Amino acid sequence: MLSIYTSYICCICKKEFVLLSEDVENLKGYLVCPYCSSRKVKKEKITDSLKECMGHSSYKKIKGTIRQVR
Repeated sequence: MLSIYTSYICCICKKEFVLLSEDVENLKGYLVCPYCSSRKVKKEKITDSLKECMGHSSYKKIKGTIRQVR
């Protein structure tokens, strides 16, 4: 069975982002980091639970959005 979420980490800015696995397969181009627009991204973890993808980092809610805290 295909997992729902895929976690990626940028090699340049070291920030993590999570995408839906189905959307990644449907993309015709390449992946870039949404923070610094670098093409150097590594696939970290593929899971069914969003909490498992985000479990190793600490996150904080700022003005209604979830942000990663270093």
